[in-house]
Amino acid sequence: MVIITSCLQTSVLFRRASLKPVLRCPFERHFFGLGTSNHAIREQRYVLRKTVNTHPSTVYAAVSEVSEYKEFIPYCIDSFVDKRNPVDNKPVIAGLRVGFKQYDEKFSCNVSCKEKVNGDNTYTVVAETISHNLYDLLYSKWTIMPHPTRPNATMVELLLRFKFKSRIYNSVSLIFAKTVTELVMNAFAKRAYHLVRLAMLKSSSKETPS
Repeated sequence: MVIITSCLQTSVLFRRASLKPVLRCPFERHFFGLGTSNHAIREQRYVLRKTVNTHPSTVYAAVSEVSEYKEFIPYCIDSFVDKRNPVDNKPVIAGLRVGFKQYDEKFSCNVSCKEKVNGDNTYTVVAETISHNLYDLLYSKWTIMPHPTRPNATMVELLLRFKFKSRIYNSVSLIFAKTVTELVMNAFAKRAYHLVRLAMLKSSSKETPS
């Protein structure tokens, strides 16, 4: 799921640009006058690719299990799943809470997790916010596939699309979007490595005679 990327971006935006949420801004009316004119606000789109040295199914496990985000994503103070697919137990409706100083927001989104896309060993995780007062659009898609030239490695692509309601936030977010997207991607890569280590330890403990 990667709604977390835009959530973190918003948190960093408030922190580094010294901006507080719009409702607390002393120039609230002026900012709303600038910020809610949708015809002048463009959708932003980012694509980041990374090679992760583990199997695609491990990366998919890290990305798709939203309930565990709070264990490894910076500034994520809670993550939850409200509804799961009865067939594969993957999240269908999920969300998270991101907090940093004055910024504290809860996001919920529709999630679609798919395995064996196009009949091969490719996985996708798509998340789109259900509703939020900061965004007109908040969408992310992870594509997780075998690396074309490196056995036992994974090519991960993260597509992020978003548009703030506020023109101010949309403009300032341009400064931080790439950095925050990389931060999130690296957090998931580390999580995948952690899952590999846990699996190895579990396997080792089973083989050790009592």
